[in-house]
Amino acid sequence: MFYASFGILAVIHHLILNYDILKNGRKQPKQGPHFRYSQFLNSILVFYIADIIWGFLEELKIRVLLYADTVLFFGTMALSVLLWTRYVVAFLDKQGVKAKSFMAAGWGIFGFVILHLIINFFYPVIFTITEDTEYIPESGRYILLAAQFLLFILITVYSLFVSIRSTGRDSIHYAAVCLSGGVMALLIVLQTFNAFVPFYTIGCFIANCLVHVFVEEDEKKEQEKIIKKQKHQITFTQIAESLALNYDVIYYVDTVTASYVGFTSNNIYGELKVNQSGDDFFGEAVKNISSIIHPKDRDRMLAVINRDYLLTALEGRKRFSIEYRLVVHEKSKHTRLIARKASDGSHFIICIENIDEEVRKEKEHLKALNTEKELARRDELTGTRNKTAFTELEQSVQGNIEKGVDYLPFAIAVCDLNDLKLINDSKGHKAGDEYIISCAKLLCDVFDHSPVFRIGGDEFAIFLSGTDFTSRRILMDKLQSKVMSNLEKKEGPVIAVGMAEYQPGDDMNVSDIFDRADHLMYENKRELKAHQESVK
Repeated sequence: MFYASFGILAVIHHLILNYDILKNGRKQPKQGPHFRYSQFLNSILVFYIADIIWGFLEELKIRVLLYADTVLFFGTMALSVLLWTRYVVAFLDKQGVKAKSFMAAGWGIFGFVILHLIINFFYPVIFTITEDTEYIPESGRYILLAAQFLLFILITVYSLFVSIRSTGRDSIHYAAVCLSGGVMALLIVLQTFNAFVPFYTIGCFIANCLVHVFVEEDEKKEQEKIIKKQKHQITFTQIAESLALNYDVIYYVDTVTASYVGFTSNNIYGELKVNQSGDDFFGEAVKNISSIIHPKDRDRMLAVINRDYLLTALEGRKRFSIEYRLVVHEKSKHTRLIARKASDGSHFIICIENIDEEVRKEKEHLKALNTEKELARRDELTGTRNKTAFTELEQSVQGNIEKGVDYLPFAIAVCDLNDLKLINDSKGHKAGDEYIISCAKLLCDVFDHSPVFRIGGDEFAIFLSGTDFTSRRILMDKLQSKVMSNLEKKEGPVIAVGMAEYQPGDDMNVSDIFDRADHLMYENKRELKAHQESVK
């Protein structure tokens, strides 16, 4: 029972550890290592069972069955050596003289064992089972085990040589196969000197564990990665094909690892090469910004091309977009980046489109609007848009809100010029006009991506969207810092300002947003007056 217990544990472990391989091994290519490894596993399973039965029969003293099981023991041991040799040759993917020599040696030993087992029926050359059912090893047994040991050693040394010459995962795999063969060779030696301890069973058990942990499991994980990547590529290709009519370059980016695949339908980069896959989309994009983005747009793009920034920007929003300029062959190309989240929630879909034609048409349109109709919407003194233009914008935004459109985020800033009446009364209206113009210029310089409206004699309004909305706090701080500086130096425009943001679901009228901004402006105006009094 002591002898058989090792085999019982080995069978249980074997079936649990190798279930998938034993089940699916036949589906693998016949000449491949996985198919041959499954054959080896089947042979040692039969060997384990024969070894277990031998332990019981030796104790029960059933002579005929013990003899038959001993024949099976030696036969399956020789078969396992042959199948291990076939597996290693296939795993190392080697051809030529060495591989053929190993295969010939494996078949030779297997045939030699089978021949001597047949001879053993007539003349005991490997073992004898006495009338008292006692097992006695004969000289032939030592020769057979020595031959198998020698083959294991040769294969082990060759595997070690291949492992040393390899790198990375392959080197670890070959080293595991080498060590496994060495363990089985060592246990064959111990089996030679003690027939009543299942050393070869223990050797196969250890070798199986080594190959499973360091080879099979590692290759399984790698295969799962490949399958996962292929699924992502299939998903991305479907997305890319559906979007290709509208965009020039599309990236499918993992929100956690930043790995990506890309699809190019129209090379907007001229002759610049675009990587179609990689491990760090954001890192590579940041490196490219200094070489392909217009200098005036680089800081904005560095702020945007960031995983955390995009995750924040897309919270509660379907998409995020930014316009910038590429520099290709020393020429600027207007470009738009649109980012959204994929339906799986774990990927960004980042689309790039060339909007040169769109910008050109917009410029032509703006030029065409420079007519009486356009002039009617321009303030004659400052060149900014006037109250009529603001009213039209207000009506357009109001219409979108009433229609339930998922309208873009925006804010309205209301500004009032301090001391205009005092300047008009003390220095004249010409000086007052110059003061108004300087105030308008300051507002246009600060909010350079937003329309500025003069809606009254000393009142201005600004509609912030896009990048200016994103940077609204920074821009407000910049304006107020300049105003405080002017106030301290007692020269330059002094402007009171208040800003309010559109709150979807709460704000039903644009006028409500304007009123909040107007209220904040008057608070700022009182603060400026108080400060002005304190510095007199």
